[in-house]
Amino acid sequence: MLQLRDDRYNDIRLIFEEKAHKYYDTLGNDFISTTTLLHKLQPKFDKDYWLKKKAKEYGMSTARLEDKWNSITKEACDRGNVYHNSMEDGIRLASQFKSAVKYMKLPNGQMITVADLPNINMHIKELNIAEFIDSTENKFPEVYNIFQRYINNGYKIYSEIGVFLIDYLISGTIDVLLVRDDKFVIGDWKTNRGGLQFTSGYYKKDKSTKPAQETNEWIEKDERLLPPLAHLQNCNGNIYNLQLSMYAKMVEIILGIPCAGMWLCHIDSDFILNDYGRPKRFGDLTYKVRKNPNPTTKIHVMKYLSQDIDLILKERWLDVQATKISSNTLF
Repeated sequence: MLQLRDDRYNDIRLIFEEKAHKYYDTLGNDFISTTTLLHKLQPKFDKDYWLKKKAKEYGMSTARLEDKWNSITKEACDRGNVYHNSMEDGIRLASQFKSAVKYMKLPNGQMITVADLPNINMHIKELNIAEFIDSTENKFPEVYNIFQRYINNGYKIYSEIGVFLIDYLISGTIDVLLVRDDKFVIGDWKTNRGGLQFTSGYYKKDKSTKPAQETNEWIEKDERLLPPLAHLQNCNGNIYNLQLSMYAKMVEIILGIPCAGMWLCHIDSDFILNDYGRPKRFGDLTYKVRKNPNPTTKIHVMKYLSQDIDLILKERWLDVQATKISSNTLF
């Protein structure tokens, strides 16, 4: 039976304000999201420099190019949300998650979190794979096989569940949490264009075409994350690995059971490709998905970077202690 290691979680709840994309608790403490915390460990992107450089290259104003960049970012977020929402709703419906939490009647904004599992786990049924396949239109056979293996081994499956550390003021939302009474597994969905890289670098550009196209040649460069993680290269694979590892550490701290593994499922949206097999950049500088896309998945087994997360938490603890906390908070 799942149990809390810290009784404070019975009284303190996490609130998410969607419009401001802000996390805070019922005592008024502001929380930093895991993704924001990790972003601070990456070397700063000099946006002004690259806007001026690329605007000159494309023969347009920096304002127009910035609008193009913003529209590409928005399209990527919207496209990612479609897949995330499909998976989330499919898991919640096929496991009776929505029904199980109705009785909690939480005020607006308060999240269901890992700390609620001891109360709701008994109400969650084993995921019905047939229902999940139907709700996700049978698009992801590799995912269905993975989920079936976990179900066969006694795991219950949660989606989009909050998690937070009271003493470190860190929060986040776990895409997929697979739980047994004695251990758990963290899963995640990513839909970024181009997949995952576990070394820093970039794809060489073919500048003989307009606009320039990415080739399939990866150029490595030894760019590192900032201290205390300067031993790790700055690449999306490492950032995603740290994100999942932070979630795993948080669950261990809250429930006191060990992490048995982590995986990341990258969903390729089926972009139109260039001659090098990379997503094609069109004349308006955008990337386009095929009219009748056939998304594909690739599963990455991720290493639990427990010691690296301990380094981040040590730094975060010092930051929290150095911040003035109002008298009505935990501190």
